[in-house]
Amino acid sequence: MTTIILVGAFLFADEKVPLSPSLKNALYLTTIASSVIASTLYSPTSLTILNYANAFLSVAYALRAIELLILSKPGQLTRLERVNAASAREYAWKPMPPTLSPARLLAVCNLLINPRGIGWAHGSRRYLPQLEKLNASSQNGSHPKPEEKRRKENEKFVLKDKAQSRLPFLAKEAFKLFIAYLFPLILDVTQTPAIREYNLGLQLRPSPQTSAKLVRRFLLPPACWAACYAFIDGIHAAVALIDVGGLYLVLPALASDPWMYPPVFGPWRYIFWPRLKDIWGKLWHDLCRRALISGSTVLIPRRSSVGLRRALVGFLSFVISGVVHAAGTYAVSKDLHAVLMIMVFFTLLPLFLALQEAVSVQILERFLPDFYITRAIIWVLDAAYIICWGYHTAPLFFKYSMIPESLVSVPVPAHWSFWEGS
Repeated sequence: MTTIILVGAFLFADEKVPLSPSLKNALYLTTIASSVIASTLYSPTSLTILNYANAFLSVAYALRAIELLILSKPGQLTRLERVNAASAREYAWKPMPPTLSPARLLAVCNLLINPRGIGWAHGSRRYLPQLEKLNASSQNGSHPKPEEKRRKENEKFVLKDKAQSRLPFLAKEAFKLFIAYLFPLILDVTQTPAIREYNLGLQLRPSPQTSAKLVRRFLLPPACWAACYAFIDGIHAAVALIDVGGLYLVLPALASDPWMYPPVFGPWRYIFWPRLKDIWGKLWHDLCRRALISGSTVLIPRRSSVGLRRALVGFLSFVISGVVHAAGTYAVSKDLHAVLMIMVFFTLLPLFLALQEAVSVQILERFLPDFYITRAIIWVLDAAYIICWGYHTAPLFFKYSMIPESLVSVPVPAHWSFWEGS
């Protein structure tokens, strides 16, 4: 939490810091790095999930600081905002509010809970609504370029697509929240001996060692993945309900619009075309892609070729993701061997990804004829590759990551238990 507060404070008061840009950056980096180290080494509470999340988010927000404070300048950020509360479809690009103002505080809060930069000029343009200039000809659905936004701040735009209704959106998010917070029931299946002794108590006739192996390989990984997905999606839905629905009832002018809360994860279709690149990058890590890319870009020499930069960005993004997970692992376990194994997992992951892409895309898809049967064969080979990869790596990851231990530490009311009375 300290790191998040520091990043927010620096964003809030950036222009008032009486230092040169280089000294200011040095101050930001050293202060935030010290907070990250402290969050990783010293556990603030006895609750495992909080210790893991504290260290995990400290590193994640350090990456956000690089993106927002080092690569971008807070005073130069612009945001797409409604012109007024009465005109729900009219928007304008507005600069960051003045330093130390209440409006600046609200903008900083939005940046902190909005890792994809949705609605900001520095964010991905694919999350922006389709706009056209007010009282001007259509722009064919294209988004205004960032330099145009800064140069023509007084221009107004109107949503080209029909604005999404608030009630259906809130109903959908409420349903997500309900489903997501059933995750303690999922976790309850993996509680009891499943996490601590890797034995669900199943009355399997094979030896306890065989039973434990089955649980580690086939039950624990998908249960933990489902719980993580539900937990993150539930938090996103809860924030959306408050920001889009709750604020609209109290302060309509401050409430966000439904388009500002797209799904937190990428499309599920990537699950059914089993490529590590798509599953990992477009489905699971869509939320933190910008922060990982920003952190990787800082480490790459500017004179590198385009191809080399692209390869290094991909590789370093996985390494940095490993550092984020390793911080949470160490905060809970204080085990350097576990940290090393997590880093090995994330360092080797892009190599497995590149191998699959080389074989499937560069060889099979290029040289085999484009028939239904050949596409089916490639799909089967990709699925077999994913299953083999998961079979050998998922148990290792969940053994050392401390994610299962963190998830089962979430307090669950006793009357929610599947095992009550058993």
